[in-house]
Amino acid sequence: MAFAPIAMFAQQGIIWEPAMTVADGATFGNVRPRLSLVNDLPIVMIGKSGDGEVFVVKGNGSGFNAPVGVVPNGMQTYMANWTAPDIASNGNNVVVVFKAQPISTGNIYSVRSTDGGVTFSDTIRVDDYDQGETWMPALDMDENGNPHVTYMIFDPTGGNERIVITSSTDGGATYQPQQVVTASSPGVACDCCPPEVLVKGQYQLSLFRNNETNVRDTWGSLSTDNGTSFTSTENLDNLTWVINACPAIGPHGVIIGDSAYVVSASRGEGSYRVYVSTTGLSGGLNLSSVQMMDEPTSTAGDTQNYPRISGSGDTLVVVWEEKNAGNTDILCSVTTDGNSQTLASFKSKVNSDQTGIQAKPDVVYKNGFVHVVYQDLDAGNVVYRKGIIADVTGINELNGAVIEIYPNPTTQLISINGVDEEFIEAVTVIDALGKEVVVTSSWISSNELQLDFGSKVQGGIYFIQFELINGSTFSKTVSVK
Repeated sequence: MAFAPIAMFAQQGIIWEPAMTVADGATFGNVRPRLSLVNDLPIVMIGKSGDGEVFVVKGNGSGFNAPVGVVPNGMQTYMANWTAPDIASNGNNVVVVFKAQPISTGNIYSVRSTDGGVTFSDTIRVDDYDQGETWMPALDMDENGNPHVTYMIFDPTGGNERIVITSSTDGGATYQPQQVVTASSPGVACDCCPPEVLVKGQYQLSLFRNNETNVRDTWGSLSTDNGTSFTSTENLDNLTWVINACPAIGPHGVIIGDSAYVVSASRGEGSYRVYVSTTGLSGGLNLSSVQMMDEPTSTAGDTQNYPRISGSGDTLVVVWEEKNAGNTDILCSVTTDGNSQTLASFKSKVNSDQTGIQAKPDVVYKNGFVHVVYQDLDAGNVVYRKGIIADVTGINELNGAVIEIYPNPTTQLISINGVDEEFIEAVTVIDALGKEVVVTSSWISSNELQLDFGSKVQGGIYFIQFELINGSTFSKTVSVK
């Protein structure tokens, strides 16, 4: 399977590795998967509908380990496709937060791992609110490995919905008293739209959908003093979406430098579409742009929803669920120029399976690699896919070409199918310590490369780095026994 040439112009895209099933959905569920990284390897959280169980599954470089249940026996969590437990990590500190059942009296709890997700603690009470209902927790982790959790609270008799944040200063062993962050926004928080919290440096940014007499736009509340006070509140999409029932969708975002990039879905301009908002943070929220993603090719009844965003430096990656001509896929957009408005100029499909329904994605971008998880509702599983951002001039990845390595793991000899000799300038093999490894390589055909590691190579993870003739690079991972 060779990459066919396309028009010769520079365009950033993603070269995807083959998709992997994270865990058996019939046994471990597939509800609203969430993704983080431990030592650059994926760690995925999965919910099981009906049982309320939560499982954490670690990647190992060539697949996934056995899932680990993190909710104690006898306890059930509240979960749905639009709100469920959440996960975040920093180094080997991994924290999962969830809402315990029953919904009217259950509290917000967390469990914590200090060994990269191998084992987890008993439950830790997160909220300190006993006067009314709490639910829809989400979290972010700061640079010191401290979790910050947001959730919604109600008055004892219901109503007066508001968003609060509680922070930990000891890695998630304990949590400080919660504080309300939506006091300056008009109306109340949208009663079943999940909030998010973003933490970076001195900034804490609460993201939520507001409800001002059924106008339900995306809002932000910002602290510039490490969460001591939230003094800046602003409408972050200004779409004036009027709906008299909760849409059960919330925003997501990422902080890079002194800016925040926020994604949300809205019907403010007719059909459900994904929007990217850019706002400055220095001195307070300062909205600079709101950009709609490119619409589906077939727009009658088609939708975009459940967006997630990640990024660092000048790179932004957005994923979302898109229904086009009745078929639901996971779409991805990337920009490497730091301008969120250029995200709309490129879309690629994440899922390799072209049938059934793919839904509820999550994304993490780090060190040039894009990590995505999503539901494959046709198979009933959660799927993980990894890709590298590259200049895709000369590579028709958009038409479904993927690079396959087999056997993987290997004992000595591997074949790489899907690379085109015409576009490959050089191939280098690097070990886990960054040292180049001498291997024997030969082209079996114009699109199949064979590598011989020899009989003396040590077992471990190796990275095969490809340099293309246009100067861009990408890499693949192989495990040698």
